[in-house]
Amino acid sequence: MNRSCRASSNRSARRPSWLAAGSALCLMLIGSRFTSAQAVAPAATEKAASSLARYVPGEKVIALFEFGGIDAHREAWKKTAAQKALNDTPLGALLRDLAGQGFDLAQKANPGFKKVAKADVVLLFDQITAKGFAAGLFGDPDKPSGVFVLRDADRPEVVRLVEAAVAAGRAKDAPRPEPIQKSGRSIHPNGDGGWWIEGHDLVFADKGGVDAVLAALDGKGANAESHPRRVALAKPGDGYEPVALGFFDITAAPALPPKAVKLGLDGAKAVEFQWGFQAEALTTVLRLVAPSPRRGALKLIDQPTFDVGSLPPIPAGLTGFNLFSIDPLKTYDQVVALVKENAPENIKEFETFEARVRDRIGLDLRGDVLKLLGPQLAIYLLPVELPQVNLPDPRIATFFAYGGLVVSARTTDEAALGAKLEGVVKIINQAVAEQAKGVPKPPRFVREDGAGVEYVMDLSEIGPPGLLGAAFSPTITLAKGQLMVAASRDAARKAVAAAGAGPDGRWKPTEAFIPLAERLPRGMVMLSVSDIRETLPAIIESLPQLVPMLNAQISQASRANGGPAVAINIDPAKVPPADQLRALLFPASFALAVDDQGIFFVQRESLPSVTSPASSGVLVALLLPAVQAAREAARRAQCVNNLKQIGLAFHNHDAVTGAFPGDIVDKDGKPLLSWRVAILPFIEQQELYNQFKLDEPWDSPHNKPLLSQIPTIYRCPSDPRPDSTLTSYLGFDGPGGFLEKGRKVQFEDVTDGASKTFAVVEAAEGVPWTKPADLPFDPKAPSSLFGAGSKHPGGFNALFVDGSVRFMNRATDAKTLKALITRNGGEAIDPGSY
Repeated sequence: MNRSCRASSNRSARRPSWLAAGSALCLMLIGSRFTSAQAVAPAATEKAASSLARYVPGEKVIALFEFGGIDAHREAWKKTAAQKALNDTPLGALLRDLAGQGFDLAQKANPGFKKVAKADVVLLFDQITAKGFAAGLFGDPDKPSGVFVLRDADRPEVVRLVEAAVAAGRAKDAPRPEPIQKSGRSIHPNGDGGWWIEGHDLVFADKGGVDAVLAALDGKGANAESHPRRVALAKPGDGYEPVALGFFDITAAPALPPKAVKLGLDGAKAVEFQWGFQAEALTTVLRLVAPSPRRGALKLIDQPTFDVGSLPPIPAGLTGFNLFSIDPLKTYDQVVALVKENAPENIKEFETFEARVRDRIGLDLRGDVLKLLGPQLAIYLLPVELPQVNLPDPRIATFFAYGGLVVSARTTDEAALGAKLEGVVKIINQAVAEQAKGVPKPPRFVREDGAGVEYVMDLSEIGPPGLLGAAFSPTITLAKGQLMVAASRDAARKAVAAAGAGPDGRWKPTEAFIPLAERLPRGMVMLSVSDIRETLPAIIESLPQLVPMLNAQISQASRANGGPAVAINIDPAKVPPADQLRALLFPASFALAVDDQGIFFVQRESLPSVTSPASSGVLVALLLPAVQAAREAARRAQCVNNLKQIGLAFHNHDAVTGAFPGDIVDKDGKPLLSWRVAILPFIEQQELYNQFKLDEPWDSPHNKPLLSQIPTIYRCPSDPRPDSTLTSYLGFDGPGGFLEKGRKVQFEDVTDGASKTFAVVEAAEGVPWTKPADLPFDPKAPSSLFGAGSKHPGGFNALFVDGSVRFMNRATDAKTLKALITRNGGEAIDPGSY
């Protein structure tokens, strides 16, 4: 493991109520992430976002967790296999669909959950995963303060949800508290704390933390951005880019009780966490910082280690295995010593256990068993052929794969262990016979000729004739310095062959396993390697056939508990072909390693492992780009619909008045109100139109308050402007422009052709919707976008005079755009140029 991927260091607090509630909300959001097929597609990040750790006071930091957001790491995310699997195959759509069904089922099953709107959950989690968040605890260990920050969350729809949540927490008749002014901010009271907008960020802090956070922001105190632990965790290198990081400073928490100190747990200084992208892989590092020399319970960490060059002997060609390194005798003695020192009343249980082993098996536990085994242990599954027998249930075939199971432990003295093994086997046979009294021929281990010492159990007489014996023949083998217990004789003999073979007969990293081996840490005490390329894609491809059986079991269990029948629906069109998914995956590794600073877990994988605690919490966040792409497509479609309604209103206005709409002007021709007000009667807003004084300007005392009643079709759903009175739908005002001031343009004035002339476009900057303002156009100026633009990635929507709407790429030739702006310029425009 390279240094940059490891959390490094030189060496149960009571949580505020708001932080506990926030943690619960985050878990709910994570579980519901795929509930919508629509998401905001964030704009590409142009520069690295500043750390949200600046909101956490640097004095007495107890805990910090910081997620930088996918936007800030988009280029690294694009390189990962997970991004490609979720975006280049239907996998993302499948998971969204399943999560949406899970959300709906949860609402049916939990009455309180029915109040949660799916769209709100998706909105919040889109915000969190795209932009990031941070949380911190600081101050008095016995009564810590906390802060929680959402980056760029000043969007009106997010603020609306916050205000609704705060209002729901107040008593029914309680008045809304007025904001409190502090250090130039308006702090909105909220229970035992408050929230406010800092720049574009949404900040929550408890009552004791508000002043400290403000002081840190104003430079009157240190912040956690330069905390040594955070600096070390945030440092990228060697292709590794941390996306999420955090630490819990145990030394800053309340003092440990005397019993914990006696156990040596005071040697644990911190817990550190990293998660990020490294080339095509998702990498997680979780470290317990416990510097050497360790004592008490922490001394159990100090075990013999191995690296990729000193693996135990396992057969070549395996795609998955689990390796461990532990000194059994040393560890057992350490545990006994801890019990004697800390709970002497329980030492009798160890003495009784040792006596039972000695009396029943005839072995001294320490001298005859623990001393002769270790430190390396391997567990793996060899490929086996399925038995050629008639199975009573086809699903039993899956069980037979375990006929290749092997557990192999190194022995320090093969001869000494061999001398004890016959007695052990005899005791096992007696125990089996006692349990199988009704069986005519009880199974028993029988010694057979083979390499080393080999005992095989015949199970052919158990169950249907030939069923178990065809695949299972439990075997105990002692050979080549290994004690092996296998589910079948064939598996045991393959394991023995590997133990006695040279390098070519043992497992070594090849092909897709080479990058895996290069990233493994030194000083490993555990290593798990798994290759999901064959199993996972095949399982996913088989879901349409597997789910009906699963539905039957779920419904049966639900009815047994008095619940309704439930079912999962799989859309075959959203199931990725196995070959398509397989090509993007690679083997995963999970390693536990020890060094002078403590013990750490390192995980490298192509897709988040549902069984891995370190990565299951961010599983949904990784689907963000796939979800966002679909959500942006839907929002862009809504924007297109808005413009089409405006276009229809233009034509209806022409049919009624004989001309297209223009600004409302006074008797001298001075613009008072926008054409957007003039078409209100044609977009079903007659009542709003009647409220305007058409002889007064847009910002008159009477007309200005009407800004807040902006029709929804004047707001692009992808435009998160905090000022909800602004619109980005503007025309071009200038000589030859369709909305040229001082002219009432008629259909026959559009001599360039209605399908080749802009009527209204999206603008990069918004204006108050009632203000008679559009994009200034000078036909003599150099060709450009002339202010056109949008929050949609890559371009903007444009309404043409004929009522059609097209998406204009920002890369469209500037001269072509200029020609489309004029209604009567006479330019020759190639139909394929836009």
